[in-house]
Amino acid sequence: MDKYEGLKQKLSNQKFPCKYMFKFITSEEKIGELKPHFQDAEIKTKASSKGTYVSFTAVVLAVNADEIISRYKSLSHIDGLISL
Repeated sequence: MDKYEGLKQKLSNQKFPCKYMFKFITSEEKIGELKPHFQDAEIKTKASSKGTYVSFTAVVLAVNADEIISRYKSLSHIDGLISL
């Protein structure tokens, strides 16, 4: 079973186009790897209280569920990236 199947089911009831929020937790060093994938997004970052991690939020205008899943798949190579 595809690990994105659950997300695809959740998105099946969504009307498109719509704003979709991607949220991740990662290290400061990995932010540079994330940003190129979200050039079309409104981005917010916030460091954790100890500065160990950074939360990364990107809001994009998605045209369909496949676009969202494709973007998640394109980020799967980034080590230590936690999707929320």
